[in-house]
Amino acid sequence: MSRTSSSFILYPSSFSVMDVLWLGYDGLAVRYADVMAVLFYRPDLDVRILRDYGRVPVNVRAVVVTSDGLFWPSRWRAEQIRRRWSRWRDRRS
Repeated sequence: MSRTSSSFILYPSSFSVMDVLWLGYDGLAVRYADVMAVLFYRPDLDVRILRDYGRVPVNVRAVVVTSDGLFWPSRWRAEQIRRRWSRWRDRRS
């Protein structure tokens, strides 16, 4: 990873599992509270993923944008992530 971020969690065990979204790569997870947008993956996002994660993994289906403006790859489909994010927000209200 080329940049340090408070939203990137390599070992999410220190957080409640209910508050962490696993993205499917090498323990890559973000806190739901840090998610600002979920994008459909497009190859033109590779530059941002490479800058923020350090590589573009295979089988990227979606990109999660966090509050610090970083772009994280996800193996999950965008619709799946959005549903999980929505359920998390609903539980918080």
